[in-house]
Amino acid sequence: MNYRDTILCVVAVCFAVGCQTQRITSDGRPLPPPTREAPTTPSTARANRMAFMVGSKPGDINNNGFPDLIRVTVALFSAPHPTSIREDGAFVFTLVPQGQQGQQDAKSLGAWRIEGDEVTRGLSQAQYGPCYQFQLSLLEGGGTDRLELDRADLVCVFEPIDGSPPVKSDGVRTIQIGRRLAAQ
Repeated sequence: MNYRDTILCVVAVCFAVGCQTQRITSDGRPLPPPTREAPTTPSTARANRMAFMVGSKPGDINNNGFPDLIRVTVALFSAPHPTSIREDGAFVFTLVPQGQQGQQDAKSLGAWRIEGDEVTRGLSQAQYGPCYQFQLSLLEGGGTDRLELDRADLVCVFEPIDGSPPVKSDGVRTIQIGRRLAAQ
């Protein structure tokens, strides 16, 4: 290889490296990598985990100053798959005074069993996949919303229709119930 060929080779390499185009944002940062589709959970997968989320503040639907409606969202997962799944079964929610969950003598403040068409109506879609959204009314079944201002613990259990083991929420979700004082 002579001097001229060496120079041409160096120029060609410099040109190839120097002409690389980089897409950047208006603030000078490089664009993120292209999005990729989330892996699909197999249709044979069964729920063994859940994400259980409760609205930050129960609503007062009958406008009497006592909260009576708890909004919840539940997503079922089949570990180790990252996207949530849809599965037939029943959702059971239990509300007890704070710190009494799991105790034999715990006073029930509310209990709800959601199954069949109610589960289908609660089906929704989130970025992580299907989820279920429900509204739990303290007034349902002759219950009352006229409770002392206090905290209560809510738990969720999913009972698969095929008899697979139940899936329980990881701990309690604590909410405030009872009459709220008007802002002064």
